Amino acid sequence: MVLKEKYMSAARVSEILGITPPSVRRLVREGFLEVKKTKKYKAGSELYFDGGTVKALLPRMPALRRKWHLEENRRIGGKKAAFKRAIDVKKTSRHSNLKKRFLHSLEFYPEKVTSLLRASYFLYHLNHYAKTGEEYLYDLKGEILKKFTDDFTDVEGLNIIFIEGAQKVILCDGCRDRARNMGISYLKYKNNHGGCSRCQREENYYSLFEFRVEYGEHKFCFHTPYKTAKKWFENIAELPHKIREKGEDEAFLFGRPISEGEARAVTLKEVTGELESFLGTYY
Repeated sequence: MVLKEKYMSAARVSEILGITPPSVRRLVREGFLEVKKTKKYKAGSELYFDGGTVKALLPRMPALRRKWHLEENRRIGGKKAAFKRAIDVKKTSRHSNLKKRFLHSLEFYPEKVTSLLRASYFLYHLNHYAKTGEEYLYDLKGEILKKFTDDFTDVEGLNIIFIEGAQKVILCDGCRDRARNMGISYLKYKNNHGGCSRCQREENYYSLFEFRVEYGEHKFCFHTPYKTAKKWFENIAELPHKIREKGEDEAFLFGRPISEGEARAVTLKEVTGELESFLGTYY
C-alpha cells in the first residue's frame, strides 16, 4: 500500500488502519496520533493527521487491538467482552448483507428514484456518524437535504412536512426568581407560565422540517432545524403541517450513534464519497 497524502482526514485514517472514527479519537487520546490540521464547519471541525504517522502506525495496529481487547476484558470481564466482540462481528455481517440487498433492489427503480433512495441510505448512516462526535457532517447533511428540496418531488417519493414547535423563551431575572421561589425548574416554569413580557422570545426556535422518502419497500426520515432550511422554501405555509407535542421541544434528539458493526460495514469514507458524488449529479 502506497500512502503519499501529507494530511489525512479521520475518515481516511479509519480506512487505512481498518478502524472506526471513535477508535481514531482513541488513538489521539492515547498519544499515538496528533491533530495537525482542522477544517472549520458551521457545525464543528474536521480533524486531519500526518500521513507519515498514520503509515507508521499500520504495522502496530494488531498489537494495539490486542491491548484494547485486554483493557476491555479487565473493564467488563473476559466473557462479557468476548460476547460483545462476537456481536459486533455479527452486526458487521448483517449490515453488509443489508447494504448489498438494498443496493441490489435499486436496479428495479427509475433512475431518479434510485438516486434519491441511494442518497437517503448513505445519509441515514451519515446521521449516525454525526451522533458519534463527527458533528461537522451536519454541514454535508444540510447540502444533501437542500438538493432533495430542489431536485425531487413526491413523484420520486419525497414529502416535506413543517413541524411547528414552540418559541424559545429566555426567562428574565424576575421570572427566574419566581421559579426558584416556587421550587420548580426553569423549564417547568416556562411550560406552565410561559414567561412575561420582559422575557426574550425567538419564534420557531424548536420548529423542524421533516423529509420523508418513501418508495416501494424503502422508507427514510430526516429532520433539519427551521433556521437551517427556512430559506429553501418560498412559502412554508403551503407545506403540510404538524404540531410538536408540548414538552418535547427542548433537548429533543433524533437518531442514534453509529455502532461498531455498522461502521465497519458502511465506512465513513464510503458515506461521504457517495454523498459528495450525489451532490455532483444534475437533472
